[in-house]
Amino acid sequence: MKFVHTALDMSLNKTLSIAGLSFSLVGFASADVESSISAGYSSEYVYRGLNLGDDQVSLNLGVSGTAAGLDWNVGLFHGSSNLDLGSTLGGITAGVLGLAPDGVVGVDETRISAGLTKGLGGNIDLNVGVISTSYDIVGSLADRLEIYTGLSGSIACIDVSATAFFNTTDNWTGDTYYEVAASYSVDVVDNASATIGATYGNWNKDPFVGALEDVDFVSLSATLNISLADNANASVGVTHVITDTPATEDETVIGASLSFGL
Repeated sequence: MKFVHTALDMSLNKTLSIAGLSFSLVGFASADVESSISAGYSSEYVYRGLNLGDDQVSLNLGVSGTAAGLDWNVGLFHGSSNLDLGSTLGGITAGVLGLAPDGVVGVDETRISAGLTKGLGGNIDLNVGVISTSYDIVGSLADRLEIYTGLSGSIACIDVSATAFFNTTDNWTGDTYYEVAASYSVDVVDNASATIGATYGNWNKDPFVGALEDVDFVSLSATLNISLADNANASVGVTHVITDTPATEDETVIGASLSFGL
């Protein structure tokens, strides 16, 4: 389980985010290519510090492999959640779309990503790629196309990454989003491990309204991962998101996951 959505999702056979219930439906692997399909449920959908609704159900398709000395990955994500128009972000969304600020609307998101990773030596990798995101929130929002670049690696058994995302779509406000993440895993018993993680993210301008400058958030997570069998794993975890934007309150999300693979 992952505590934050990020373009550094290099292991696309992992299932969904932390604080979700998920299971892998199909998976196959060869010497150079791995693929997986996973579906899941999350009690809250917090994406890059913005709460986009409750009760998210999602589907992931991922393929990854190695060619010409580069690791590559392609991913397809689709998620649906319920956004309360009485909430702060929901009320802002209602104003943008010309809706009455009450009731609940569905938020559908589809995200397609493709990336390359090149080892630079010394446990440091260079990551580059593109992400296309589209939304359907009763009305419609323009698709967003981002390119990203960043570094990831391991320092003293702590996995770290730093990534910059650049918006190329004129219809969306905000030009850049930056993210720094760190996580540490330790074996608890023979078939279980625990992972703690932290992520800091910053929008130069919030992407949905454009009225908020320099939006920050911090995400803290803890996960227990349990191996049930050779191809089955379960995880339970909690994530707390702290944000300085009035569009989203601080959130604590709990969840569990179940994954199968070949």
